[in-house]
Amino acid sequence: MKILLAIDPGASGGFAWLDGDGVVRAESIPEGMTAMVDRLRELATGLPGIACVIEKVGLWMPGDHPNAATKFARHCGQIEAALYTLGIPFEAVAPCVWMKSLGVLPKEKADRKRMIRELMARRYPHLRVTLDTADALGLLTWKFGMAGTDGGVD
Repeated sequence: MKILLAIDPGASGGFAWLDGDGVVRAESIPEGMTAMVDRLRELATGLPGIACVIEKVGLWMPGDHPNAATKFARHCGQIEAALYTLGIPFEAVAPCVWMKSLGVLPKEKADRKRMIRELMARRYPHLRVTLDTADALGLLTWKFGMAGTDGGVD
């Protein structure tokens, strides 16, 4: 079984991964670059052969405050640099790509986030799914083609 880490790189983002035993796990991204890099190092050490899929975000959008957009882009770059340095191969996937696999989602961001959290909580009842971890779980679900309605990981 492939060991995969999915990352929602937002400031309130999360990590989700399928470990070597087929167990899905999720947690919020640790606060601060040192803590985040340390956690990625722990995951890389504990899960040999891990690969990563990261949400392709961090771009400026009309209406974004320039300072906030810059801070967010730097955070995304720090995560990518950490993955590179730790030898964790990764691919970046646009949110619209993985979200499409979940079906019709609300246009309003807050409503969409809540719906994704609800969908992931139903899919992974053994986890305490939060807004921080929901998108990472959705990305992981998409990557493994588990977005159907079967209720869990195969």
